[in-house]
Amino acid sequence: MKITKFFALLCAAAVGFVGCETVNNPVKPEPAPEVKGSITLEADKTTVQLGESVTFTATMKDAETGETTDVTSFVSIYDSELNKISNPWTPSASGGYTFNATYGAESSNYVKISVLAQMPEVPADTEPANTKFNHRGLFIDNTGVGCGYCPSVVDVFRSLAQTDAHQHYNEVQVHAGGYANGDPAYSQAASEVNKFFNPQGYPDVRLNFYTGQPQSRSVQGFTNILMSYIKKDGADAGISMALEGDSTCIYCAAQIKSAKSQEYKVVAWLLESGIYSPNQSGATKDYHKIYDYALRNISGTYSKSNISGESIGVLEAGKTHDCAFELPITSTKWKYENMGVLVIVSAKDAQGRWEVANTAYCSLNDGEKSFEYIQ
Repeated sequence: MKITKFFALLCAAAVGFVGCETVNNPVKPEPAPEVKGSITLEADKTTVQLGESVTFTATMKDAETGETTDVTSFVSIYDSELNKISNPWTPSASGGYTFNATYGAESSNYVKISVLAQMPEVPADTEPANTKFNHRGLFIDNTGVGCGYCPSVVDVFRSLAQTDAHQHYNEVQVHAGGYANGDPAYSQAASEVNKFFNPQGYPDVRLNFYTGQPQSRSVQGFTNILMSYIKKDGADAGISMALEGDSTCIYCAAQIKSAKSQEYKVVAWLLESGIYSPNQSGATKDYHKIYDYALRNISGTYSKSNISGESIGVLEAGKTHDCAFELPITSTKWKYENMGVLVIVSAKDAQGRWEVANTAYCSLNDGEKSFEYIQ
């Protein structure tokens, strides 16, 4: 019995000794890998509702071997004001945020996150493998309440809407410039777009940002320039979107799907329809006094030199990118129930200018718009 007890005590002591060894020799953390290449920062989502969290991942690509290493736990992530953030990150206010990561002397790319107070849900893509998108250009009508010849453009658009060309464009009225004194559809956003085009006479109708002007103020003139631009085999990118809003703000969520690998810019324009203007110069019909698709606001930062929005980077063919926009209603005279949002996707043209690649419009009343595929 004494021998048995002796061996039992000896085993207990051995177990205790092993346990002490485990406590005193914790597993050492993995050493940080040597910095040998570029750092790439990614986010698990680029559009979130206020209160949701974003998780970042950082990788390093070896400049010699091309091998990729996860370095998330070793990088420091900063916002645009150089505040170091936690990962995951949870926003405390809505708006647009920009982040990048540093590792040693290396800095990563910038990642932009859009945070909305309300997040509409874009419709499900019923054809995820399809990249044949209907192509819609953008007619921009620089006009004003004091322009006596401008109602004739309204007549052309009403007639154009009855033709097959109608499926290949969206339209915007820009009420600003010398003929917009006292114009109920004037806005600061309209003023900046008007300065971008700098019209030398009115009416002034443009197709897209740089494509040009119709050769004649007629259905045929508008159709000719439009169809010379439209890609019948499909646009470079497609747009799906959804809206929510109230009397203070319109919230838009959009998904961009690429058919061509290239860098894109995306912007949202807030439009209002049904604006009554009893003093329209040259009006001969009642509908000449009603303005539709009038520009009220533009998402993000805009100016007379930038009306195309912000870059979403290179989007590979078949891939999607989620965007979100807050479009404040800054005047009590604007009727939010008559609002809609135009989403414009741009890509660089042969001259390196950001030109319209495709557009999509959705009214607040409709609430959502799916990808528009070629039938």
